Amino acid sequence: MSDWRSYDTVAEAYERVAAPRFQIVARHLLSLAAPRPGARLLDLGTGTGAVPAAAAETRGNPQTVVGCDLSAAMLGRARRLAPGFLAVRADVNRLPFVNGAFDVTTANCVLSHVTDHRAVLREVGRVLARPGSFASSSWESVSDPYTTLWRELLEAVVGAGAVQRAAEAVAPLESHFSSEANVRAALVEAGFKSVRVESVALSFSHSVDEYVADRALGSSGRLGRDLLGAEGWNGFLATAEAAFRQRFGATVSYDRRLVLAVGMLG
Repeated sequence: MSDWRSYDTVAEAYERVAAPRFQIVARHLLSLAAPRPGARLLDLGTGTGAVPAAAAETRGNPQTVVGCDLSAAMLGRARRLAPGFLAVRADVNRLPFVNGAFDVTTANCVLSHVTDHRAVLREVGRVLARPGSFASSSWESVSDPYTTLWRELLEAVVGAGAVQRAAEAVAPLESHFSSEANVRAALVEAGFKSVRVESVALSFSHSVDEYVADRALGSSGRLGRDLLGAEGWNGFLATAEAAFRQRFGATVSYDRRLVLAVGMLG
């Protein structure tokens, strides 16, 4: 039986629906990280390969790009998006690389998904050369009419508290790393110097169908599908799309703030 928390269950749809948004985020992240030409870059939790793809677009791009992820299905999709990088199935808590193997390490909306960020940052420090840099991105907390309606609709059929329960199971540190202060504190505590943290507002616009499909890929959507089964879930999605159209019309437009950080070792 598949585990609803695993990205293996949504890799195909994720590549189609969510990956373009994370490619935008990856470009912002690499702009801040600014890897020098010929640098060795490691991307943690690479997913569908947004960072490797963005690195390939960069003038004077890194010489070596490695992406690691626990999801074999997501890595398979990443090889399609960014065929020139090395994909490695690995746990970010136990990276299979020698000390000082990389000049730059990135974590694109990944730290929120780990249970012990201190352990992960220790591993980052171990595999970084000196000097070396680490750059991360994370989403600020969001509260808007669209997320509220999604929660109301989903919890009406699967039970109160399901959205929060799903988020805690998949991204237990999402709330923690939504704060610029907490991101800065984590890097400073891990020994990074010259830490820079900034936030940027990104604007998105989707059809209702696209927006609901995107929410279906998130933690609450995956839990909902697991609880309702395929037939029940398809019925719920149809109901949700109708409710969104009735409330908001054909298009959903919103802003989300992204927290970006970079720090140096050595």
